[in-house]
Amino acid sequence: MNILKEKKLKLDALNTKFQEEIRNGAEKLYFYLNDFIENKLDEAVADEKFQEIIVCEKKCDRLKEKYLELLFKEKRALPFLLEDRYKIIISLDKIVNRFEYLSRYLQVYPFEIYPELRKNLKSLNKLNFDTINQLLNCTLLMETSFSAAYEVTFEIEKSKREAHDLKFKMLDIIFQKTEQPLRVNLTWKIITLIYDAISAAEEISDFLRELIIKYPNR
Repeated sequence: MNILKEKKLKLDALNTKFQEEIRNGAEKLYFYLNDFIENKLDEAVADEKFQEIIVCEKKCDRLKEKYLELLFKEKRALPFLLEDRYKIIISLDKIVNRFEYLSRYLQVYPFEIYPELRKNLKSLNKLNFDTINQLLNCTLLMETSFSAAYEVTFEIEKSKREAHDLKFKMLDIIFQKTEQPLRVNLTWKIITLIYDAISAAEEISDFLRELIIKYPNR
């Protein structure tokens, strides 16, 4: 086996583990946040559950570091540039960091979610879960089929538009409330944190689309 092929296989193996851990964290966040929205987690249980997502983030960090170490160990040609692979892995890691921040925020959030927000907030949570999975699928397709990856970028764009509409529907509800301004402010922050994760995923998909244009023969 030549050195380039061996390196590519090692990178693919690390990337697979990295993405599996992201999916694991995203799935935990989706289910735990749904329960949190429905007020089905007491404080002690919520803290423990969201801590699991924080642990996922730490595992992703270690896998990212191993990937980058191998990526730059021997600067030989790969299907696309080292710099582009670096940007992809760093961008995905930033998504996981957002999940960690949201989890830590929910650990200290002192209120119940407003009942009239629950349906839309759960829909936003589902869009977040779906979008990160679409994005991870897209990055994998970048290795084998640019045309298939290109199509997925538009699915992510559509999810972002849906999330945008949901965000402002909820803000319209919450900003009409005149009591408990702290609760209003902290709840608004949850909506924004989830939306921002979706928006960040869409930005990464835009970058992937740029790569497809940059390397048209893949």
